[in-house]
Amino acid sequence: MRNKLFLAFVAVVLLALISGLIYERLITRDFEEYVSGTREDRLYWIMASVEGSYADGRWDHAALHEALHWAIMLGFELLIEDSEEHEVMSSAAAITMLSPSMQKRMHAITDLSSASGSYELYPLYQEGKEIGTMKVRQLRRPGIEEKETIFRRRGTYFLVVAFAIAGGGAVLLSLFFSLYFSRPLKKMKDAVEALAAADFSVRVPVSSGDELGQLGRSFNYMAEALQREEALRRHLTSNIAHELRTPLAVMKATIEAMHDGIVTDQQQGLENIRAETENLIRLVQGIEDVTKAEASFLTKKNVLQLDLKHFLLRIRQRMLPLAGEKGLGIRVSGPDEIIVFSDPEKLERIVQNILSNALKYTDNGSVTVDYGRDRKGFFIEVTDTGKGIPEERLKDIFKRFYRGEDSDGIGLGLAIVKELLDAMAGTIEVKSQSGKGSTFRIWLPETAGLKE
Repeated sequence: MRNKLFLAFVAVVLLALISGLIYERLITRDFEEYVSGTREDRLYWIMASVEGSYADGRWDHAALHEALHWAIMLGFELLIEDSEEHEVMSSAAAITMLSPSMQKRMHAITDLSSASGSYELYPLYQEGKEIGTMKVRQLRRPGIEEKETIFRRRGTYFLVVAFAIAGGGAVLLSLFFSLYFSRPLKKMKDAVEALAAADFSVRVPVSSGDELGQLGRSFNYMAEALQREEALRRHLTSNIAHELRTPLAVMKATIEAMHDGIVTDQQQGLENIRAETENLIRLVQGIEDVTKAEASFLTKKNVLQLDLKHFLLRIRQRMLPLAGEKGLGIRVSGPDEIIVFSDPEKLERIVQNILSNALKYTDNGSVTVDYGRDRKGFFIEVTDTGKGIPEERLKDIFKRFYRGEDSDGIGLGLAIVKELLDAMAGTIEVKSQSGKGSTFRIWLPETAGLKE
């Protein structure tokens, strides 16, 4: 009996060990593919930035410096050569162009001398013409490499601990620990395989606070993030298909009617096609704007000092012709001088989108732009005397492609506002009553745009 129990114990341990090894291989493979894919994505992003710094047959050294600066922060040493193999700029040169304080911070993040081995060569192109070569070497990033090493070793660590405990314990303890470790590992393995098969709804139960529980929580967080991204992708694809279908169907019907002689007024038919073409162009431009807003999370922030009153008055001046067409006024009120630090390009886009909406849905009265600050940061408030928004619709106005009953837009203006505010760590509040007007207030931290 003792021998049978011992053999049973060995079999259980071996089975647990094999299950663990399979799991370790699966998770390690997925992780390596993820790390490799992330590295390639970063390299192609850097390559696009470098190629974008070349225009009219010349290199824009300011833009190129920013691209190399960003590349160092992502863990790459770069050497840029032109088409005649002359050096244009290197990472070492890019660091020397920084201020002394920024140089200190960059040296604290990474060490250029840690790069070793030969360069990887990436040809640079613009409009089908080779403009140079980007040479790349990987920099050592101790903090990240340490985390990757810990992640790889963790699976092995669990296996060794389980094997040692099972080997030194009695049969009951070995059974207990075998069940304790093998069941979660099997569930994790099954979950990894399901995730690899694109089942993003899979989750693993987490009932402990140890390393296995932490791993389970990390896996669930990853799966939830992938599920959310996949849902957003499908939703956007579905919305785009829906929005494209209507103008294309109208154009097709008009062309067929003209071909069959049902529409005899050729000029009117062509005008209908032109109008639907304009709708398609606006839709594509709107989608491009949303994509740019989403990209704000990844682009380097351009934070400048702004006099808020002068900034808003410049926007008001540009919007006055639109207001004048409807006989409306735009009033800017607030303290004489408020100095803030923010990203002017994003902030201008946000205010213009809100102001444009206010003017579009206001027929009588005026639009007021107020501003101020408190301990939370600064705010900009746009109030109109327009049609207002029904209370039950307020929760939907920031969704992509949402349009009110009398809207002739494409439903992306306020969605872009929300995307940009998220990128700047800001918030937006809305108060509205049907027939009485609306008030949109945005809140931003004093250094809006610094969110990483």
